[in-house]
Order: sequence, then C-alpha cells, then structure tokens
Amino acid sequence: MHELALLLLQAQTTGNPTGVGLFRFFAGFVLIIAIYTTALLFTYWISKEE
Repeated sequence: MHELALLLLQAQTTGNPTGVGLFRFFAGFVLIIAIYTTALLFTYWISKEE
C-alpha cells in the first residue's frame, strides 16, 4: 500500500500539471498521511489498554 502511494506521487505530477496530475499527487499525499495517522492512533490505543 505504501508503494502505491509512492507511485501515485511520482506519476506525472511534474510533467503533467493538469487536474489528473494534481489529483494523483493529492491522493498519494492523503494516503501517506492516512497511513501514518492510523499507525499513530493504533499505537496510542494499544498503549492505553495496558
């Protein structure tokens, strides 16, 4: 899933500044942020239960 986010970030964002390129850039960015946020929330939830 992380590789998918990196591919979305690299897919024609600099050479193709159209709506599709911007959408792919923001989709990859939001996907990476979501992965790290859920990981932090999960570790917080696990440590809270102990």
